[in-house]
Amino acid sequence: MKSLLISTLLLLSIASIARAAGPADLIRLYEEEILAHDLYVALGKIHPEVMPFQNIPSSEMRHREAMAAILKADGIGLPKPEEGRRFVSEGLDEIFAKWLAEGVKSEAAACLVGVRLEDHDIADLRKAQADFPKHKEVLAQLEAASNNHLRAFNRNLTSRGGSYMSEALPEADLKAILDGAGKGAGGCNAACGSSGCGCGKRSGGGKGKGKGKGKGNRNGWRGGR
Repeated sequence: MKSLLISTLLLLSIASIARAAGPADLIRLYEEEILAHDLYVALGKIHPEVMPFQNIPSSEMRHREAMAAILKADGIGLPKPEEGRRFVSEGLDEIFAKWLAEGVKSEAAACLVGVRLEDHDIADLRKAQADFPKHKEVLAQLEAASNNHLRAFNRNLTSRGGSYMSEALPEADLKAILDGAGKGAGGCNAACGSSGCGCGKRSGGGKGKGKGKGKGNRNGWRGGR
């Protein structure tokens, strides 16, 4: 029995080590900010009337700079993707291509992509605050800003007849964020500057459905990790 207990504890210890967060997770967070910026810029050119795509990219640039500062503080070099790739983190190239292809279909589809991306980003930022407590303050500011981005995209999505079910956050947490309009603006300003991230701007009109079926499908956002 004692031998079995020791073996069990050893296996649990190994599993814990395997799940431990490390430099790759911070690099991924950095690249997720690049993905958001580049995807929003691309969709903004196709759907210029959707104001968050015009306003939020500048905020994502500041988010990328904040993550770059975290990497530097931890002695982690900026990632250098191989030729022909945008990212080094597993699955992000495929996600970028998939979500861009979905977003070009309509304004509602593009807004759905924005909501989905921010949903996953917030979940990752929350986990990172637990994994990297020394960077909690900056990561919390980025989360607050992403909350505002999520609300902005969701307003534009619902105004076009679309709806979304959470894929990453618990559904109750998503609802709490969407019901919290006006809260966390300080975090948005702190992380994004004075532009407001387009959080208070929306464009009306447009028709179409955009429903996210959140049954544990993370669309490869974490690259299978």
